Amino acid sequence: MNVSGMIRGYMSKSFSGEKFLLTVAKTMENQLKEWDSGYELVIWKLQTYEIIVQNGEKESYLVKVGKEELEYLKNRSPFSLDYKIWSELREQGLKIIKGKGNYIDIVFYKEKI
Repeated sequence: MNVSGMIRGYMSKSFSGEKFLLTVAKTMENQLKEWDSGYELVIWKLQTYEIIVQNGEKESYLVKVGKEELEYLKNRSPFSLDYKIWSELREQGLKIIKGKGNYIDIVFYKEKI
């Protein structure tokens, strides 16, 4: 999957935190579905945003992001929020697959996975 850093930079500066999170979540869900069509990503807005990734009954992961943390990451860099979520998913056991496109490479550019 391919993404544009310039467009993402514009979105991170002009979107509200919640709208930016929804945009990031849609990009992430598209990437997950590229790996396996069974993946779903759901966001619950409670005291924190709860990002739930499921692949049927096989896998389930949860990442929480507070409102202040969301604003900080959104303003830090265009892919900081993606990196935080993907990193926590990976720590919980989600296998990150490098594939066609540049999205995962951009998210993990510092790590060179």
